[in-house]
Amino acid sequence: MNTILIKPSESAFVTFQRVFFYSLLSFLIISCSSNEKKRVDSSISVKEDNKNYELKYMLEKWSESFIEKTDSTYQVSLSFYLADSSEVYQVEVKNNVFEIIEGETDSYNISFSATKDHYNRIFRGDITAMTSMGQATSTDPIPLNFDIQSSVTGNTTNDFLFIAQRFFNRYPYDLVRLGEEHARIVHGGLAIPIFYQKTDDIGVRSAWYQINKGEQVNEPGDTNPFPQYFIITQGEGYAKIGRDTINVKKNEAYYIPPHHDHVFWNENEEPIVYIFLAWGKGA
Repeated sequence: MNTILIKPSESAFVTFQRVFFYSLLSFLIISCSSNEKKRVDSSISVKEDNKNYELKYMLEKWSESFIEKTDSTYQVSLSFYLADSSEVYQVEVKNNVFEIIEGETDSYNISFSATKDHYNRIFRGDITAMTSMGQATSTDPIPLNFDIQSSVTGNTTNDFLFIAQRFFNRYPYDLVRLGEEHARIVHGGLAIPIFYQKTDDIGVRSAWYQINKGEQVNEPGDTNPFPQYFIITQGEGYAKIGRDTINVKKNEAYYIPPHHDHVFWNENEEPIVYIFLAWGKGA
């Protein structure tokens, strides 16, 4: 049995917030503070990004960053499988120390499975773990699979989101790169979750979307019980909001009341790009 123990920098100061989201859509920025040494140590060069790392090395770097984002009381057991081999590791986090154990275990909070290539895409920041778990339909395969065995804090939704969004992001402030090359199809358009949080059925969501020519996000009758905003940053197209069909374009924002249709589509060559926000009960 091979183990690795690493303690965090004694000079690092951090704050943390726990989060989750099971449908996999989006999210708000979780802040953390760190000293200048931590920011320099956590930087990722372009040259390093082009390398292809082993899973164990990536888990070491993810774990080092993750314990800087949690307090000393945080405890979790995570399992990581290589989908294209028999390789598996368990990461144990306790008392601001992490341990990496080689081999399968019967007890864990959450497990993840992906190919080595896809773990490397997440490690480089080409795609986030949350985006990797998004689906166009409920039957679509996803490049990062997961299984939740037990809660960490009692709020399973926020437990999962906190880990999915923060463990797999080794940037101190959880950088999320936006753009078509970092997205996957969700609800008919290219999407990148930014932030999701939900406590006692009160939630907040945010995401980046792009609708290319001929694409449509949502179908008539796809409504939500919570309010939403769509902030258009590029392009021009059409939207059906409630009973009204309107022309929408760059530098406009639209409020979607609860239980209203919100269908967006594009008939132009230029993509429509917008930021999606949602909040309140059920979000």
